[in-house]
Amino acid sequence: MKRKLLFTPLIMTLAIFIAGCENPFNNNDEVQLDAEELELFSSDLETDLGLSGTSANILRSALSRHGNGGRWNDDPGFLWKLAAELHEKLSDEEKAKIFARMQRMKEHDKNGKDGRRNEARGHDKDKDDAGAFRAILSLLTDEQKSTFDEIMTDFRTQMAAIHESAAGEAIKSLHESLKKAIDNLLTDEQKAELEQIKEEREAKKKEFAEAVKAAKIEALGLTDEQLAALEEARADTKTAIEALKAKVDSGEMTRKEAGEAMKEIWKAQKEKSAEILTKAQIEVMKIHSYLQMRWHHRHGPRGGDGDGRGG
Repeated sequence: MKRKLLFTPLIMTLAIFIAGCENPFNNNDEVQLDAEELELFSSDLETDLGLSGTSANILRSALSRHGNGGRWNDDPGFLWKLAAELHEKLSDEEKAKIFARMQRMKEHDKNGKDGRRNEARGHDKDKDDAGAFRAILSLLTDEQKSTFDEIMTDFRTQMAAIHESAAGEAIKSLHESLKKAIDNLLTDEQKAELEQIKEEREAKKKEFAEAVKAAKIEALGLTDEQLAALEEARADTKTAIEALKAKVDSGEMTRKEAGEAMKEIWKAQKEKSAEILTKAQIEVMKIHSYLQMRWHHRHGPRGGDGDGRGG
């Protein structure tokens, strides 16, 4: 009888182990992600926020739901959907870590911030230039490609010399010369095809931006009244900026003075937006900004507005 009593708990333990019922040794409950980009992103966020096992699985489940099957690359609203779900499911402490991180970024050295902004603008311009050159190359004959290579070699040589002297006007002039040389190289038919390619690219960018906007509205749960109020605030800001620019152009205000005035304009818009949006909506926006920053750090900017398909 005594041996039977000792044996029974062992049988029960084995049965629980086989069934996988809350077994501490069962490591097969981690949500699987089917893309390396998602795995790296998840790892970055888990480490950055010090997520517990439960919260890490909440993150991985959300990434799986919104990103698996290539959706992370095909869905312009990927990061917005992820931000909305994380806001709903992460703990207040974990969300506080995100908000603190964003506040530190905001308070970072202004020169460093301006440098990152200029770097981002430069990256976007390089990306646009590369796309334009690929479009041109796709139209050229073999003979034209040889001439195009000569044009680009000459351009790079002159650009390297100009960068050494940091001559801004010379750079502008060189870019105009490059544009003219390529324009002379292309036939009228190729120019028409190139214009069509540009129009198609612009249409795709517009479609992409509209999809991102729709995803943002859904993620934040913006009402029609809020959308109207935000649009009015944006219009007021645009009018104020145009008035500021007119004063600079007329000499009524220096660029330095305009810069200080611009800070006040953006501050006023931010305060107005804070009055229109709820606390939860502002928090979702902060989480989205954080996700966008972490994604950019690992994979580069997403899409034309920073929240689209990859890379």
